[in-house]
Amino acid sequence: SMMVTFAWSQTVDEIIGKYFENVGGMQKLKDMKSIKMNGSVLTPQGDIAIEICQKAPNKMIMTMEIMGQKMVQAYDGQIAWMQSPLTGNPKPQKLPAEQAGSILEDAEFEDPFIDYAKKGYEVTYEGNGDVDGVKCYILKLTKNKGQGDTENVSSYYLDCDTYLPLLLKQKTNAGPMGMVDVDAYMSDYLYAGNGIMMPFNIEQKMGGQTGMTMKFNTIEINAAVADDVFTYKGE
Repeated sequence: SMMVTFAWSQTVDEIIGKYFENVGGMQKLKDMKSIKMNGSVLTPQGDIAIEICQKAPNKMIMTMEIMGQKMVQAYDGQIAWMQSPLTGNPKPQKLPAEQAGSILEDAEFEDPFIDYAKKGYEVTYEGNGDVDGVKCYILKLTKNKGQGDTENVSSYYLDCDTYLPLLLKQKTNAGPMGMVDVDAYMSDYLYAGNGIMMPFNIEQKMGGQTGMTMKFNTIEINAAVADDVFTYKGE
């Protein structure tokens, strides 16, 4: 019935509204044009230094230092590329399409909930769940609905008290393994610059197994980042 649909959509927008408010305000999110995050990836073999830079609308570069070598994954707005000296090839290389997909997803800079309907996204309220004993609202975000391979579904678990996302559930194409569940647990929310709350700890699980944990020491918002930093400089 019309009434029920209206009640649900109202709930979705109320939850998103509270999320914007508690994360620092929609205007502050809209004013965000770049972000620079420094920290470590915690592994059983020890910590690996990581830097992630992103710039609106869709540039991204992630650099990890492993055994004195820089490993890079990036998207310059047109080309997804990587540089992995440990594989024996020191040059930047373009990424094949199936590997590029998740990078393009990560490179989309603006918060997907901002003007989601204008972007053609659908958000539905999927009831309540819990993350490590914390009650959460579950919002399902669908991009490119009904458009085959480009359709993309994410479920956000937002803390019922703080409205901050504690868990993001997605499926990703893991090549030979096919589609795999990727869960990102977000914690240690602190104010980064410009009065925006960011998680300083992100733990990723793939197919239920712990993948990697990222711990950020610094998050800089609207730092000056030159476009050239992201550019593919291969053949």
